[in-house]
Amino acid sequence: MNTQVLFYIIVLLIITYLINIPFGIIRKRYKKFSVGWFICIHAPIPIVAFIRISTQVSFKFIPILIAAAIAGQITGSRVKRNNT
Repeated sequence: MNTQVLFYIIVLLIITYLINIPFGIIRKRYKKFSVGWFICIHAPIPIVAFIRISTQVSFKFIPILIAAAIAGQITGSRVKRNNT
């Protein structure tokens, strides 16, 4: 694996995690499975997809990106829970 590609993957994982934290915070305001809750979960996807495609990171890394997104959502919801 190319060093530049590995760098892009690591940066993309960090960005995916960080983008999802505020959406996890906002998601806690909505009732589970409501429209707002659904939007908070899915809104970051186009941003991450755009960055992944523009950096030419393979689609094979999507499962890892999903894990980073879930971790960001969980972190955000716990930050909100601890502040209320």
